[in-house]
Amino acid sequence: MVFFRFLLLLFNVVVVTFLIYKLLHVAKEPMARSKKATIMIGGIMLLLAPFGMFFNFFGATPQYFLLYPVAISLFLYLTKQL
Repeated sequence: MVFFRFLLLLFNVVVVTFLIYKLLHVAKEPMARSKKATIMIGGIMLLLAPFGMFFNFFGATPQYFLLYPVAISLFLYLTKQL
């Protein structure tokens, strides 16, 4: 169980770092304001999930492990098309 918690923490640290990097990259890109706002709002919402688990607002559930990687993948697809 300790190993599982360590892997979850490691995964969340990597995701948060990557999301912050992508949000800073998108903020510097010249693009339409509405598209930039959509990407920024989506990235911020994705940042709320790891912080919610870290501050014990909710626990790690199987749905988190199924839906969160899909959401990250869709965010990557959205930012890859810049």
